[in-house]
Amino acid sequence: MFLKKLESVGFKSFAERIHVDFVPGMTAIVGPNGSGKSNITDAIRWVLGEQSAKSLRGSKMEDIIFQGSDTRNKLNVAEVTLVLDNSVGELPLDYEEVSVTRRVYRSGESEFYINKQACRLKDIVDLFMDSGLGREAFSIISQGKIEEILSSKAEERRVIFEEAAGVLKYKQRKKQAELKLGETAENLFRVEDIIYEIEQQLEPLKVQSETAKEYMNLKGKLKNKEISLLITEIEHLHRDWQGLKKELDQQEREEIEVKTGIQKNDAKIQQKRQYIQVIDEEVEQLQESLLEMTQILENSEGKKRILHERSKHFAVNKEKLNTKKQELGERIKEITTNYTKEKDKWKQIEKKRREILNKVSELEKKLLNKEEDIEEEIERLKTEYIDELNKQAADRNEKQSIQQQLTQQSKKEEHLQKRYNDLLYSFHEIEEQEEHALEQLKSEKKKYQINENKRNKQKAEISEWEKKAQQSREHLYQGYQYMEKLKSKKEMLESMKNEFQGFYQGVKAVLKARKNNQLDGIHGAVIDLMSIPDKFVYAMETALGAQAQHIVTTNDEKARQAIQWLKKTNNGRATFLPLQSIKRRFIPTSILEQVKNHPGYIGVASELVETDETYQIVVDYLMGHVLITYTLKDANELARLTQRKFRIVTLEGDVVHPGGSMSGGAKRNKTRSLFTRDSDLKKTTKQLSETEKKIEYIEKQATSAKEKYLEKRKEIQALEQELYNHYQRLQEAKTNQKQLETKRASIREHITMLELEKEQLEVDRSRFEKRAVEKKKTLQTIESKLNEIHDKIQSLSEEHKLFKENQEGLEKEYHQARILLAEQEERAKNKEENVEKQRQQLEEYEVEYRNTVKELQDLLEQQKLSQTEIEVNQTIQEQKKKKEYLTSMIQGKRQERLQLMTRIEEQERELKEENKAHQKIIGNMQEKELQQTRLDVELENRLSHLETEYTITFEKASQTYEKTDNIDQEKEAVQNLKQKIEQLGAVNLGAIDEYNRILDRYEFLTKQQNDLVEAKETLHDVIEEMDQEMKRLFDTTFTKIKAEFTIVFKQLFGGGKAELKLTDPNNLLDTGVEIIAQPPGKKLQNLGLLSGGERALTAIALLFAILRVRPVPFCVLDEVEAALDEANVVRFAKYVKQHSEKTQFIVITHRKGTMEEADVLYGVTMQESGVSRFVSVRLDETEEFVSHQ
Repeated sequence: MFLKKLESVGFKSFAERIHVDFVPGMTAIVGPNGSGKSNITDAIRWVLGEQSAKSLRGSKMEDIIFQGSDTRNKLNVAEVTLVLDNSVGELPLDYEEVSVTRRVYRSGESEFYINKQACRLKDIVDLFMDSGLGREAFSIISQGKIEEILSSKAEERRVIFEEAAGVLKYKQRKKQAELKLGETAENLFRVEDIIYEIEQQLEPLKVQSETAKEYMNLKGKLKNKEISLLITEIEHLHRDWQGLKKELDQQEREEIEVKTGIQKNDAKIQQKRQYIQVIDEEVEQLQESLLEMTQILENSEGKKRILHERSKHFAVNKEKLNTKKQELGERIKEITTNYTKEKDKWKQIEKKRREILNKVSELEKKLLNKEEDIEEEIERLKTEYIDELNKQAADRNEKQSIQQQLTQQSKKEEHLQKRYNDLLYSFHEIEEQEEHALEQLKSEKKKYQINENKRNKQKAEISEWEKKAQQSREHLYQGYQYMEKLKSKKEMLESMKNEFQGFYQGVKAVLKARKNNQLDGIHGAVIDLMSIPDKFVYAMETALGAQAQHIVTTNDEKARQAIQWLKKTNNGRATFLPLQSIKRRFIPTSILEQVKNHPGYIGVASELVETDETYQIVVDYLMGHVLITYTLKDANELARLTQRKFRIVTLEGDVVHPGGSMSGGAKRNKTRSLFTRDSDLKKTTKQLSETEKKIEYIEKQATSAKEKYLEKRKEIQALEQELYNHYQRLQEAKTNQKQLETKRASIREHITMLELEKEQLEVDRSRFEKRAVEKKKTLQTIESKLNEIHDKIQSLSEEHKLFKENQEGLEKEYHQARILLAEQEERAKNKEENVEKQRQQLEEYEVEYRNTVKELQDLLEQQKLSQTEIEVNQTIQEQKKKKEYLTSMIQGKRQERLQLMTRIEEQERELKEENKAHQKIIGNMQEKELQQTRLDVELENRLSHLETEYTITFEKASQTYEKTDNIDQEKEAVQNLKQKIEQLGAVNLGAIDEYNRILDRYEFLTKQQNDLVEAKETLHDVIEEMDQEMKRLFDTTFTKIKAEFTIVFKQLFGGGKAELKLTDPNNLLDTGVEIIAQPPGKKLQNLGLLSGGERALTAIALLFAILRVRPVPFCVLDEVEAALDEANVVRFAKYVKQHSEKTQFIVITHRKGTMEEADVLYGVTMQESGVSRFVSVRLDETEEFVSHQ
């Protein structure tokens, strides 16, 4: 193998691309000083893998790129390619010719190629390893190498022999092993320290973990028992509810039947009254006719008399009519007064009836709400009492924990003080041993310490990134838990929606039938067909009420089919809204214009919800006549504006009804209503989506933290390498000195850490003692509060007992009030009829009064008429007949009216009895409804407990858990489990995971401890093996070089003798090498006593001896003969020429004797300032070229 070609561009002073062809044998590269010929050596050295800019005669790698000149700009890239002949296959590549290229950019980026294929610098180094061209080989020998041999001390000179023996790589490995050994010892010390700390935590955590496991076990049993108890109670309550519902349905049918009978009887009575009114009207008309006829008859007879005695009797008749008019006027006035009095009495009776009605309502509220309020307050106080007990138990446990921590603090302080004293003693002992070597190592130690601090800082940073990665994993775990919780909640809500939970039995049955395709034409429940904004939920829930569960159908026929199906399957009742039949309800525009400008007005309820256009008529039908306001006060004001004709609902669910009545108060807090279920489902779905995005973000953070952690690890590895490089510069110091220094620094660091720990322990002790005092005060406060709550519970229990005692009296008073109300309503009705009779009588007298006035007027008119007596007699006879006929008709009608009135009185007595029966049925129904409401509350409470406490629906719980056969026994079991859980006190549920984590860490660290001990022993063995191998290699190579050196010395000097001696043969790892030489004609003496030329030639002889022991494919000699005289140059050149048959020599020179022996000669010149050029030099011009130098 030999070097065939060198190509370069932009390397140092070679601005333009150069091509240098080499041949086997001896090639000389000549040129004046400063022309750049040594740059060829640097180029070859760089391509072979040199990484030190200093070895390339620069301060940084950028310096090898052409820097520019007065006439040329600087380049941004440098490139060198070596082409080697590999025909014999010495390089491990299946190519006869191998090219190696290295390129560097001014930005700092580098590129490497083997046969134009991109690779790494390591690949190039590995390619030349063991080929004789590696960095440790003697393929490039410069003048600096000669000076290194000449100027070095015997101990320093051994480095050359170590390079030749291949020992340096072992020394580097040994130093790495020693560094690792120091780190291993330090890590072992730290691991043992951490293990001790963990051992102090394990036992308390184990106790807490077992307590937590017991708690979780009891909780699981309690859950199973309580759910089984709940579903059993729910079934029993539902069965009782169904029984009450059947009774209510039966009573409702009875009530409807009785009410229908009452309505029929009332209708008959009203019909008869109407007929009586017709008869009265007919009688009144007949009486008017009779009165008129009587008057006419009297007038006729009067006329007759008037014809005889007109002047005599006219004044008498006039006086009589005036008297009658006056009497009628007075009678009308008297009747009017009586009518007014009767009407006032009717108002008083009506007022009293309303007062009794209000009293009935108040008694109902007392019976319904008082007991419930007291029980709720007692339960609230009991809950508060239990909470305070839990706080007391937690504080007691925390106080006990603080005492335990104080005990542990004392043990830690005692252990820490012992360690501190031991380390302090060791520190002073080592300080005394190392004091005499401190000054010598101070400068290099400072550099080393700076890099060590950098490394420690990076370790702290990597620890921080590791912590961040751990935190990201924990956040990820928490996110997964929260996501699972949301998924469970979403599944529960979807299950409730799919199972139609919350709907009445009949509605649920119809919706399920539609879902199963058993019914068609069913559009859904009203609540499912609209979307309600969150802020209007309470208002719409109140506005719709039970109407929210009305079912929308296509037409009447579909509704009838659904009703028939309900009857057939006995699945309850439901209300249907056929789209083709219902009509829109609305508020007149004139009224809306009046209320729109009111600040409390929000809108019409039907306009505040969203629905499909198909179902807008349903929304208008249900809520088109309902107004929505902000507050109850706003509702009252709008009611006055609308003359109390419409229903008005506030955002809080208070209502002003048509007519002016109001309802409102606190809403019963339901866990999930039909009105919020879809909203809850949307919110949960949105939260689930957001959580999934957050988890994705956290996963990216975790990945990023892990990548950053790995990146920091690489940086630490780079710093470790840099630290190792600094460690090499400290080799002048003895191994013992380094170990003592490292050990002292390590102990000093541990002492500092222990001092900080001592300070921290003192701070912790003070903090724990302070917390103990605070907990004592807190426990006293809680004790006082517990006594106060206990007294309140006792007081409320007495009040509850008193209420129970008075409850029977209240119920009796309630029933009496109901009876009194019915009687008062009957009196009001009778008084109203009496007032009506007075009014009719008043109207009759007013008619008679008008007739008298008319008669008087007629008399005056008739006075003007004149008739014959015969005409008057005929008229009188006809009028008498009419009068008799009218009188007969009136008597007949009055007899008929009397019969009807008798029948009405009988029917009214029957109606009164029916009303009493009806009221009794209503009372029974109200009592049943009250019982059903209580069952509803109990059912709702248990269903709510299932959902909120265990996040499970009743249907799912019934399928999953078994029902209990003995409720009392199950309740006792639940109570026992709760007592056991309470006896456990405050439980740290995180202790299970924490204990497992600490235990895993303890086992991991214990394994690490064993691994570190094993690694420490292994490193000791490795170092011992490397020492033996280095001794063997050094001894073998030194013996060979010593023999070759004697031969080469004689060849170069033409005689004489020389030898190599070890300064300490018993210590092959540290011994120096002395060179003893005896040139011809001189005595045997040390190298330092020879002349300059003799010393240089001796050094060259040593290098050639090393080349004979470790041959290389080619060797670059860079002005190594510069210090020789002409005679010795000739000897040197001939020796090189003689051995060029086996080794290719490339000689950088400006000596004539060397040029004369070269097979090929190249010249380097610098015709342009700062730019080197390669030129061919003919051998016949060499002498002239050299003479000019």
